[in-house]
Amino acid sequence: MMLLEIVTPERLLLSEEVEEVILPGELGQLGILPGHHPLLASLGIGELIYRKGGKEHSVFVAGGFVEVLTDRVTVLAGEAQLPSEIDLEEARAQKEEAEGELKGLIPLDPRYEEVLMKLQKASRKLEIAQRSS
Repeated sequence: MMLLEIVTPERLLLSEEVEEVILPGELGQLGILPGHHPLLASLGIGELIYRKGGKEHSVFVAGGFVEVLTDRVTVLAGEAQLPSEIDLEEARAQKEEAEGELKGLIPLDPRYEEVLMKLQKASRKLEIAQRSS
């Protein structure tokens, strides 16, 4: 077992003893088991999965960092939500708005990356919330 803590600028979202953590690193997915070598990595946008008592649990995370020690995983996320906290209607509206904005932009536009990130966040929130409901 290892301690998983997920912290946002607003609050401590989660503090649990877990068996495994899988999270979206900026360069790809990371799998962490107890005894993992120390690591510091940037977080991407997506689903953090943790296993506790043989069950999988999900958390939406976006941006920030993860620090891994042999007995602890600390996630300092720019944004994080439990599936039950995700407002499906709001996520759908954000996704539709971002899709509409992207249609009017070209990849060289300075806003393109920002709007693409907004679309990725909304899409991942919807996936996580719908699968967990």
